[in-house]
Amino acid sequence: MDSLTLHKALLNPRTYSSGQKGVTFKETHISRLYFVGEHVYKVKKPVDFGFLDFTTLEKRSFYCQEEVRLNQRFCEGVYLGVVEIRDHDGCISIDGPGRTIEYAVMMRRLPEENMLPQLLVQNDPALRDRMAGLARHIAERYQRLERIGTGAEDPHFDVVKNNWQENFTQTEPFIGQTISRNAFDQLKEYVLDFEEQHAGLFRQREAQGWVRDGHGDLHCEHICFLDGGIAIYDCIEFNRRFRIADVLADLAFLLMDLELRGRHDLADIVSDNYLEVIGRTEDTALLLPFYQVYRAYVRGKVESFLSNDQNADQSNRDAAEARAKKYFNQALGYLCRAPKLILVGGLMGVGKTTIARNLATPLGAELLRSDELRKEFAGISPQERRNEAFGEGIYSPSASQATYDLLFKRAMQTLQTGRTVIVDASFSNHAQRRRFRDAAEYAGYPAWTIAVTCDREVALQRLDRRQIHGQDASDGRRALYDQQALAFDPIGEEPHVLQVDGNIETPTIIDHLLCTMAKQP
Repeated sequence: MDSLTLHKALLNPRTYSSGQKGVTFKETHISRLYFVGEHVYKVKKPVDFGFLDFTTLEKRSFYCQEEVRLNQRFCEGVYLGVVEIRDHDGCISIDGPGRTIEYAVMMRRLPEENMLPQLLVQNDPALRDRMAGLARHIAERYQRLERIGTGAEDPHFDVVKNNWQENFTQTEPFIGQTISRNAFDQLKEYVLDFEEQHAGLFRQREAQGWVRDGHGDLHCEHICFLDGGIAIYDCIEFNRRFRIADVLADLAFLLMDLELRGRHDLADIVSDNYLEVIGRTEDTALLLPFYQVYRAYVRGKVESFLSNDQNADQSNRDAAEARAKKYFNQALGYLCRAPKLILVGGLMGVGKTTIARNLATPLGAELLRSDELRKEFAGISPQERRNEAFGEGIYSPSASQATYDLLFKRAMQTLQTGRTVIVDASFSNHAQRRRFRDAAEYAGYPAWTIAVTCDREVALQRLDRRQIHGQDASDGRRALYDQQALAFDPIGEEPHVLQVDGNIETPTIIDHLLCTMAKQP
């Protein structure tokens, strides 16, 4: 039976004996999941990506059994077993009569509202304590996992190198689609240099017992908080070498995912508590970024596969392509995490806030926005509209100077903590740009200016849309655009200026900026 016919049958409630009226569906690059009442049925696609092979029914049966066995180490009572999907004269059913045509992992459906991504969206104040408990829970589990020492068949360092080489080989077809040639080359150069310089460290960690048979896919979507426990599910079952890794590798996955979601505060909590239990060495700070690059890159590769899956829905493919670009940019960001000051300036409506936000995530940067601080200084809500005339009210020269003074103070304070800071403001005045840049460089930090421009009509249309939606802190509008343009000091021959065309797709802009900064950290 072909994959599409089976898929349609599994979307039919009559296929199941539960009596449920509806079936919902989710797809990954290797599986299809069917949500039926209190249960989930996970079917493996008949695919071969080199690092996994589900092309025969026997292999899919074996890996279904492995998935149940291995995941029971991390979440008791969730994986209920493997069921057979049978066909009897064209009637498909779960564990019914007829010949077996497919296998599925049957799971207890976990409460969506308790999934970590949902809790992050809700931003529950108790989440900080829950994340500390989660980190300690994971670390305690990892202390009990099988240690893979130097007597293993494949030395860990060889596995690390082979995994990376496979990543590069399998990503090459996506150059120009989900990753640029420049980004690919820079990431490959970083990895090969790191492996060459620190080969002894990898071997030492293996000999010391830091390599364990772990989870392999530990990110936010695989964590659910339950009453009286924590479910960590969907570990790697299809390839042992992806699951066996340094204890820092799985930590790096969760940290990377939290940072990608803008929760650097929670990433710090998880890191501190995990390492307090599992143990911190002098090499931890060196290795963690390497594994974070690896985890982001793998996720970019996986999403690239889904974006190219001809059997997947086009909307799923498009969403996967967007995610892939974001993951590859996240990997690039770890190459330029040294603290720096970045000024993002330009006229209203050119896209500087969008660029600043999307750049802050991979850099782990603090983002300061003039539109928000201006209203904070004035004592009003960021969403409150102030349709002032140009240069009047909270936009008067004195109010603007006070805003830039506050931006300057907070930017310098952030740099002193060792964290990159991005300042999103028009920076229309040459003296203001120089003030920020000189202070950062005097303190020993690099300073970049990103000058954003775009077509006038595009900027005006963006301003119109923003006025209609009315949910942004900016009061920029069409009537003010030309006045601001006349008062703007052009960004000329200033040091470390990157000119950006705001008409271009944002991920492409971020890729370019990160590649440039990685070359000149």
